[in-house]
Amino acid sequence: MNQDTAENFNASSLKLVHDELLATIESAASRLEQFVADLENGELLQLCIDDIKQIRGTLSLLQLRGVDLLAQELVEHITDIPLGEDPKTVAKLDRLTSVFFILPRYLEYCTQVGRSMAVLLIPYINELRRVRKAPPVPQSYYYPVNVTDPQRESKPELNLPEEFRQVVRRLRHMYQVAMLNVLQGQQVTPSLGMMSRALERLDKVCGNHPVANLWWVGAEFLTLLSKNQLELTNARKMLFGAIDRDIKRLQFEGEAVLKRAPNEPLLKELIYLTVLAHQDSERNRRIRKAFDAPELGYTESGLAKEQEHLKGPSATTVSSMSAVLQDELRTTKNILERAAQGGVELLIDSPELVDTLKRVADTLSVVGLVAPANSLKEEIARISSWQDGSNEAQADELLKVADTLLYIESTVAGLSKMSLSEEKLARLNALSREEALSNSQIMEAETLVIEEAEAGLALIKRGLNSYAESNYDVGHIKNVASTLTSVRGGMSVLNLPRAAQVVAACERFVNEALLGGEELAAVQHLLETFADAVISLEYYLDSIKSGKDADTSVLQVAEDSLAALGYPVDT
Repeated sequence: MNQDTAENFNASSLKLVHDELLATIESAASRLEQFVADLENGELLQLCIDDIKQIRGTLSLLQLRGVDLLAQELVEHITDIPLGEDPKTVAKLDRLTSVFFILPRYLEYCTQVGRSMAVLLIPYINELRRVRKAPPVPQSYYYPVNVTDPQRESKPELNLPEEFRQVVRRLRHMYQVAMLNVLQGQQVTPSLGMMSRALERLDKVCGNHPVANLWWVGAEFLTLLSKNQLELTNARKMLFGAIDRDIKRLQFEGEAVLKRAPNEPLLKELIYLTVLAHQDSERNRRIRKAFDAPELGYTESGLAKEQEHLKGPSATTVSSMSAVLQDELRTTKNILERAAQGGVELLIDSPELVDTLKRVADTLSVVGLVAPANSLKEEIARISSWQDGSNEAQADELLKVADTLLYIESTVAGLSKMSLSEEKLARLNALSREEALSNSQIMEAETLVIEEAEAGLALIKRGLNSYAESNYDVGHIKNVASTLTSVRGGMSVLNLPRAAQVVAACERFVNEALLGGEELAAVQHLLETFADAVISLEYYLDSIKSGKDADTSVLQVAEDSLAALGYPVDT
């Protein structure tokens, strides 16, 4: 993904302030809720304002694009809320409530996917700006493209048989007639085609002058709308009027306009939408090439899916739901195990079994895990037939039910490891039983490896402390090298080569410097520098618990520390 869709940010910095930041957001939301119930309480409002200003200050330090502007709009919005009953106040408070919901979700989103995507916040920013009658932020606000010096192929000069302004007036009339039809919902597709035709003609009439580029890109934008490559939203209908105003300027000011630069914000927005459509037409390719427009890592439908994901349940909610489901599945497995050992008549004495499984199946259906839910419903029907006596349970059938429950349990375990995006749910639905069980076992094994590595690093830190406190008695660090070897093995098992190389350099330092038998100068400083490397590794291990694609930049601290010790990491 390019700069617009995958803005780099310091995930480690966000993680450091995450809990405190969420606590402040919750505090502000709670005070806002109390203020809604007591609109005369200026003290509550002021406390909420103070919390929001603190949130803005923290977010500005993170340099997370989009969030900083959203926080600024929050401050502008809340400081403009008067005390007392007022319909406008209620509307303003409603908008604040929606932002308080989306802000922690976006921070969580950035942490989960390891990138930020500022364009997702633009609708919420504009909601707040609309209230104070500020101009909306365009969808292309964060799109990095330079519109001032396009490298467009030159066109042959056009000799007009009539006066320039007269031509523009006629083409503007063509554009306006078609635009009116589109705004009224009449003959939309052919009308968009006519509007595009008007701009194509204007592009030719304006020759190689800069303003022609606006008509060139605008014609492509309208063509994309007519082909349903872009959705015809209200915001895009507003662009029709913006284009018309520029045509009007050309009509009334004439050839003087040709010497000026085109409307840059409008041109940038049109270029962004042209790229967003991902249309591989000749004109589209030429536009992207002329403006050196970066590709977007998403389509319009992909952007909509990310927006829906942002509105979905939080990781905390998913984790809690997963924990409840796993607990109910464990209870069910215990009942089946007792029935297998003590006789299937025990199933008749457990009427709650079917109700429990129905709750699990319903929950799986609600969150979109249709395939596992359907498998579970088949087993529910089988168990019901045993309980009502219409069928007799066989040992192999009990094993089949147990096998299905293991599959469901593995799928539920996968929920806590991922966000509920449509794409990820589709992957979970597509997993076979064997794959789901295998993935679950792999995740459990990886978790155990990480925990063992963390325990090893904690042991190393204790050994180093004892070594320093005992006036450098090497007896306290004799096991450090072997522990590092175990940690390095864990990193290799997890396929984390960079971390494994860092641990290998740590081993060399311990074996050659600390256990080498020679007197060390400034040994305390060396130990502190080495401890920096160990702590960086520990921090990295904590970060990969949420995914092995976690940010590896923290390992740079360990690499720099080891290089300062004279043991650079092999690359």
